Amino acid sequence: MSAPDPGKDPRYRRFRGGAYGIHIALSTLFCLWLIWNVGRSVAAMTPARPPPSTPPLTFRECLDTARSLWADLETEREKLVRVMPAQKVDQEWMKFRADWLTRTRQEESRCALDSRDPSRVQLRTLFRSLEHVQDLYTIHAVQYAGEVGGAVDALHAAFDAAQANAAAGSLP
Repeated sequence: MSAPDPGKDPRYRRFRGGAYGIHIALSTLFCLWLIWNVGRSVAAMTPARPPPSTPPLTFRECLDTARSLWADLETEREKLVRVMPAQKVDQEWMKFRADWLTRTRQEESRCALDSRDPSRVQLRTLFRSLEHVQDLYTIHAVQYAGEVGGAVDALHAAFDAAQANAAAGSLP
């Protein structure tokens, strides 16, 4: 039989149990608070879907609208990667994302995507794919700003400094 641990005095067993209980309770409260705030944040960044409008747009109009939304999404992605300071890409993308999602929800409403008409099912698939790509672009913007952004901004600064030296004529 092994000797009892001298660090765990049996007289303090109730106090250790109480400390564990308090630790578990506070950890649980913190986790619930964190889950609640993340849920509220996500809900605030994701606009609600309005009810379908009547009469719905034609298939061709909905297709043109989806192409326009895609063009806006792609243009903004290219602008963020090529024009903006890399470390601010995620903040600017989130502003664009909220506006773009609001417009997308309005257009989905105008296209009556919840209809069982086979052409509307195809449009619904198209709009879901468009939103999926937007989600992936959001992940890309956050990763680009956080992981690569500093290095890209430093590279741009080095190019600017080298260009300034070349323009000043200090290099052969």
